[in-house]
Amino acid sequence: MACAGALIVLALATLPSAEHEASNADLLQTAETAFTRGLATRTNSGDAKAFFQESVTSYGQLWQRGVRNPALLGNLGNAALLAGDLPRAILAYRMGLRLAPNDRALQSHLELARAQVDYSEQSSFARPPVEHRPPWLPRVPAGLQLLTALVSYGVLWLALARWWMFRSSRWVLAAGFAAALAGLLGASLFVESRMNREDAVHPLIVIADDGVLVRTGNGLSYPPRYETPLNRGVEARLLHARGAWLQIELSGGEIGWVPAGYTIGALK
Repeated sequence: MACAGALIVLALATLPSAEHEASNADLLQTAETAFTRGLATRTNSGDAKAFFQESVTSYGQLWQRGVRNPALLGNLGNAALLAGDLPRAILAYRMGLRLAPNDRALQSHLELARAQVDYSEQSSFARPPVEHRPPWLPRVPAGLQLLTALVSYGVLWLALARWWMFRSSRWVLAAGFAAALAGLLGASLFVESRMNREDAVHPLIVIADDGVLVRTGNGLSYPPRYETPLNRGVEARLLHARGAWLQIELSGGEIGWVPAGYTIGALK
C-alpha cells in the first residue's frame, strides 16, 4: 500500500489547483485509512465490507477527478474485491492493465478475480478473452516502438547507400535486418492502434448480476439467444445502446442484448 500510495501522491502533485490538490490528498488518506480498517476488522465481515466499500468510493472519486495511474486502479480493484464487488474489481484491473500491460500484480489480481466468476463448466461460453502473448514477453511502450522503428528505417537507407557504394554483402544483411525490424515494429504499432480504437468505440463492460440472459432484442419480449445465463464478472464489449438495453459481444463472438442496469462500464 505504501508504494502504491506514493505513486498516487505523485499524480496528485501534478494537478494545477492547490485547493484541488489538498482535497485529493484527503480523499487518498480516506481511501487508505478505510482499507486499513477493513483489513483490521475482517473477522466482522459486515464492518469490513463497509470499510472496503468506503475505500472504493474514495478511490473512484480520485479517478473521476483526473488521477490516472495503474496504482490507483490496482488499489480500487483490491478494495472492490474485498468488498465483494467482483464486477468492479475486474473492471478496475482491466483498466489498470491498459495503462500498465506489464504490471504483474494487476495481472495476478485479475486472474484471482476471474477465478471467482461462475462460468459455465460445459463450454467456453462467456469466459474471458484468451491472452495468446507469452507471459514472459514484455510489452514495449508505443513511444519506444515508434522511435526504434524510425531508427531502423534510417539504418535501412544508410545500409542500402553503403551497399551501393561498396557492393558488400554485409550491408545487404544489415539492410535486411533493419527492414525486418522496422516492419515488425510498424505492424505491432498498427495492431496496438487498432486495439486502442476498438477500446474507444466498443468499451469494456462487466456483468454486475447473476442469471442475466442474453436476448435476441432489446426487450423482455424477445427470447433468449443463448440458454446459458451470464453471471457477475463476465466481461464483454459494448456494441450499441438502445434505451435501457445494451447490445454486447462476448469474447467468443456471441452477440446479444442485456439490460443496462445489470452491467457496469468504464470508470468515468
